[in-house]
Parts: sequence; structure tokens; C-alpha cells
Amino acid sequence: MIALFASLGGSALAVTHSSPSATANRAASIGKLSLRFGKLVDKDTTPGDGSFFFAIGHATCKKGERVISGGVRQTGGNQATDAQHIWMVESNPVPSKRGWYVKMNSDLGGAARSDFVVVASCARK
Repeated sequence: MIALFASLGGSALAVTHSSPSATANRAASIGKLSLRFGKLVDKDTTPGDGSFFFAIGHATCKKGERVISGGVRQTGGNQATDAQHIWMVESNPVPSKRGWYVKMNSDLGGAARSDFVVVASCARK
């Protein structure tokens, strides 16, 4: 990748290095992580018709936990064909709600409800 950047005319190069022990110390300071799952609500009614609707969902950390990261995970359906009919619009933390919010465009006919879950990675405060 660096060679490609340099060959395309890149004149500045920055390399950072973090020792394994520094990375481990940062990870240890977060504490024990737990995964919390939430459902998507997919309002699309007809699969593959070219009409997309939002599929929205959230996962919430338990009391005494804070959200560290999150996203969405496919748990069913067909990854090859679903990729043409759903994509991410928004994925972000909601610290005031101790959770993770996801919004996707779906043309899966409501199948995102069963084929995807929202995931929040939570740490004890």
C-alpha cells in the first residue's frame, strides 16, 4: 500500500508504531467488554422491487455499562444477494442512551428484521 501511494506521487509518508504493551494497557483500561444485541425494524414490504425503506435499530448497554463501539451483523439470509438490496446509512453511538444506533436502506421485503442484528460493545463504568 505504501509503495502504491509513493508510486502515485505521494511525497509525504508518516509511520506510527505502537508497542504491543501500550496497546494491551489501553485495552485493559477499558475493562471487561460485553456484547449487547438489538433488533432492526425493517418497514420494506416487497423484496427486490427497487423501492428502499429504512431499517432502523439499536442495541442498549445495561445499567452500569458504557458503549464502546457497535455496528450491525448479518445472522441469516444470503450475503451475496442481500448486499445488493441493503446498505448502511448511519451507524453511531448514542452515549446518553448507553447504546448504538443503526439506520440502513433496505429492499429486502422486511427480511432485515430476521437477517441482521445491531451489536453494541459495552464496558463496565
